[in-house]
Amino acid sequence: MTNESLRTRFAIDDKNYSMASRIITDTINEQLIKPYDPENKSKKHAKYVPFWA
Repeated sequence: MTNESLRTRFAIDDKNYSMASRIITDTINEQLIKPYDPENKSKKHAKYVPFWA
């Protein structure tokens, strides 16, 4: 999952990208998803996977 794919899935306008970012941050804090590549420091190109993956 990416910020863009989350916006598409939830029909969030591109201008409201911060809403998708907040959802991702909250979901990481709840340990439901994790970064696909923990070494990647770029938020723009970040990808996320379920915690069990």
